[in-house]
Amino acid sequence: MSKAPAYPQLPPQGYAPPPGAAQYVPPAQPTQPPPYAAAGPPPAYNPNYQGGYGAPPPQAPPGGYGYAPPGQTNVYIQPAAVPQVIMPARKPGGPSMGYKATAAAGSALGGLVSLTGKGLSALAKGVEREINHAVDGTKVSHTLALFTTGNVLQLYSRVTQRALRVMPNGAVDGLGGQEPAAQFIITNCGSNQVVLRNIANPAFHLAVLGGVTTGTGNGSDKSCIFRLHESVSNFVTLESVMCSNHHVGIAQNGMVTAPGMTKKGNPAMFSVKLVYSPFGQVQRH
Repeated sequence: MSKAPAYPQLPPQGYAPPPGAAQYVPPAQPTQPPPYAAAGPPPAYNPNYQGGYGAPPPQAPPGGYGYAPPGQTNVYIQPAAVPQVIMPARKPGGPSMGYKATAAAGSALGGLVSLTGKGLSALAKGVEREINHAVDGTKVSHTLALFTTGNVLQLYSRVTQRALRVMPNGAVDGLGGQEPAAQFIITNCGSNQVVLRNIANPAFHLAVLGGVTTGTGNGSDKSCIFRLHESVSNFVTLESVMCSNHHVGIAQNGMVTAPGMTKKGNPAMFSVKLVYSPFGQVQRH
């Protein structure tokens, strides 16, 4: 297959245009300028010459640039510009505004990093606490099985070796014996969360109210619900469901400790004694 000739083409030999068609006219050939015939440099400027100069020729570039004979080349080097540095004004006896701004930015960044670190630490503790709560809620043991609804229990402080009790005025201590004021009937809410109602005064329920452990809870809100946690030595702790990380605790003198300052240590630990069960016996797991 032959390659198509490039356009425009000359008409073939013997070609005659059809009637009414314009005759073929070959394209005009470009006219070449005559060769430059100057044999030397242009004449020097003459202010009195009235020929073709209407104005003085342009001035030569600075630095002595001028005519170069044939065969030579002038090279003009532009002087390098010197950069100017403008320094900010400084107040007498004090740092510059730039320094103050940098110091303020550094302080703010340090504060942000500090807040971020604290926030991450609090988040990690919160996640750990929720995991522990989930584990406590699913744990099964003989000790935890004693907290069955309807059972009557006594809780003996690990510190005083005496029973937790509610006094007639609603105050709580850890100096009880075998009396009904030191006994509690259990209501199990599920997930190892319980309500403890006093036997001596059925209107009294163990509660954490206003940051204080009291026996005057009404039994109808979360202040009276406690989350059970069993230690490896079979002691249990009572953590307020409404106030997370607040525990019932007993000091060496038998008085209750501040719930918010009481963690899962010895003051918060109680051994469990079954006084009565409507089921006759407690199923062992």
